[in-house]
Amino acid sequence: MPRRLLIFLALTASLAVIACSSTPQAPALTDPKDILVKSVTSLATVKTATVKGTFNGSVNATGTGAIDLSSVKVDAAVDIPAKKTRVTVDAPTIMGTKVDLIVADGNLYLQVVGPLAAFVGGDATGKYTKTSAETGTVPSEASDPAKAIEELGKAIDGLPNAPEKLADERCGDQDCYHVKLAMTADQLGELAEGATMGSLSVDIFSRKNDLRPAKITFAMDMGAQGNLAGTFEFTYDQGVNISAPPADQIAP
Repeated sequence: MPRRLLIFLALTASLAVIACSSTPQAPALTDPKDILVKSVTSLATVKTATVKGTFNGSVNATGTGAIDLSSVKVDAAVDIPAKKTRVTVDAPTIMGTKVDLIVADGNLYLQVVGPLAAFVGGDATGKYTKTSAETGTVPSEASDPAKAIEELGKAIDGLPNAPEKLADERCGDQDCYHVKLAMTADQLGELAEGATMGSLSVDIFSRKNDLRPAKITFAMDMGAQGNLAGTFEFTYDQGVNISAPPADQIAP
């Protein structure tokens, strides 16, 4: 190898090392409330996102006994610039229910397969029903980031128990902050105006490089009514393909 080329490669490697070592690292966050607020506000720059949800546990339903939720799965995708969303739910142990909800081109398409179709507005033949997707009124906080952050901070302050920062963990190939929220059944009842829900714990894992949530887990103990746990994993700004169903799959 020519000597000049060797010198050039050595200089290039040296500059790369210097550049990497001189890049300022963001200071580590220690306040769990700060982590939660920044995790939510980090989503403002998201273009696309996908969510995969899995569940564990069982709940006792009147007349049917315990329902195993370990086979229930949720998949969701959102394309914010295109204003498109798709959510699918596969719940074979809940009366063989499958749900596919698509928002695209200003319309909402809903397909429900199984006996529950009649109760949630689905078409009995398994086709999609089509309605206009009204956007509704946009809250003032949505156009005022500072106000949104302030309101989120107030909501966290209003929780019965302050969030707790646990040891950092790995989320796949990312280092993540780990924040835990926990509430007793009585505390949840106060927040939900007397509803009986059981104790709840929620764990939020936020990527340290950009604070976006990588994973959220929850566990709910409802005593004699059963227990439920779930995991939601997130990816961001990757390609998603969301489109309206074919015309022959839409109910008249």
